[in-house]
Amino acid sequence: MTTDIVALGVAGLAHALDAGETTSAAATDTYLNRINAQNETLNAYITVMADDARRDAEVSDNRRAEGKALSPLDGIPIALKDNIDVAGVPTTGGIEAYRRSVPEHDADVVRRLRDAGAVILGKLNMHEAAHGATTANEAYGYCQNPHQPGYTPGGSSGGSGAALAAGLCAGALGTDTLGSVRIPASFCGVAGLKATYGLVSTRGVMPLSYALDHVGPMARSCEDLTLMLSAMAGFDADDPAGRHGPTDFSAAQNTSPSLDGVTLGYFSDLNKINGDTVDPAVSVAYAKSIDRLRELGATLEPAVWDGYDPAVVRPKALLLIEADLANIHADALDSNPEGFTEAFRAGIDYGLAQSAPKVAKAIRLIEQVRPVARRLFATVDALVTPTTPVPAFSFEAAMPKTITTFTAFANYAGCPALSIPMGKTEDGLPLGLQIVTPKREEATALRIGSVFESGPTG
Repeated sequence: MTTDIVALGVAGLAHALDAGETTSAAATDTYLNRINAQNETLNAYITVMADDARRDAEVSDNRRAEGKALSPLDGIPIALKDNIDVAGVPTTGGIEAYRRSVPEHDADVVRRLRDAGAVILGKLNMHEAAHGATTANEAYGYCQNPHQPGYTPGGSSGGSGAALAAGLCAGALGTDTLGSVRIPASFCGVAGLKATYGLVSTRGVMPLSYALDHVGPMARSCEDLTLMLSAMAGFDADDPAGRHGPTDFSAAQNTSPSLDGVTLGYFSDLNKINGDTVDPAVSVAYAKSIDRLRELGATLEPAVWDGYDPAVVRPKALLLIEADLANIHADALDSNPEGFTEAFRAGIDYGLAQSAPKVAKAIRLIEQVRPVARRLFATVDALVTPTTPVPAFSFEAAMPKTITTFTAFANYAGCPALSIPMGKTEDGLPLGLQIVTPKREEATALRIGSVFESGPTG
């Protein structure tokens, strides 16, 4: 039963609950038992909410017995990155200084999940302040990649990716500023989605960069992501970044198993785009994925980022992030500087040293990516790229500076971007394929991803 429940994921478990084949209480206990057995080694969870989860699962089962299930997510065990507020539970942001910081209210996205009946298992490990892509967390411990101990699960939502890959939750939430949902999805062999900027509220989420932050679902399949996103999305009038957009993505799953009529852009020279050596395993898997998309009926066209150079924009985005962080954590830094690592404080110092004209120039440069995206999507329905230029790497290795080359574009442009598995290296490390679509076209990305998942493996 344990293996079966884990293999079901979100959608499969929802069907099993509907059919009376299992209960939320049984599923929740399965995940809690797995957390108890594996978390000491993986270090994916910072806080486990076992009592609350069991109580909410029992309430969900009672609703379902009365024929009053709230949604397909009712009774589904989900875990949250620890920069997302849950009332009465510490939100650490992976920062030592916030170990005892307890919010009074749920984040808007948590409220929406609760309204849908989801069971919250706990809070997940992450890179300090979401300011990095390895989840080598000095305060709460390094989070391990389930596929290879001693290797990064990615970040900053590393705990989310690791927990999913290890079967410690059915679905998870992460946050994504330059790729922090999609990078761990790629490194851990799961699916992750960053929606259109503002479609999912960030109110009640510890910010990294106000102009680039997103909250995104992570799960085992595009069908799972579709169910989660349908519960999470919705206009929040109290979120300054809030945008109106779609809230029902079921059309992504009710389509032909063919990509006939879909035009996809791809990069014919990854090294030219990345400005650095792309791992050969990534290049091979990407080429096979392009061939597979053709076999599934898509038309593939060479694409260019006309007017956009990732190497030029990247340092400006980091400048903006660190300027924001200097304001976000100013009080905590003043009162408890030792609650932050030396590397993080150095980044804040850099942000503080930047002049207002330099910050304004950085914002303007990032905004110029939006017309690049508009030109691109005037000719293709979606852009497909590798998610990352490399597979997961050892904690002893330096993080490639180009780790966000393919992911950050969607954050700058505010577009949806999906990462799904596209194979593994010879050593068994997962690799990710990214699908980027125009704003508010999440259903298109999920549809393409779903067809790719179910198509021939040739």
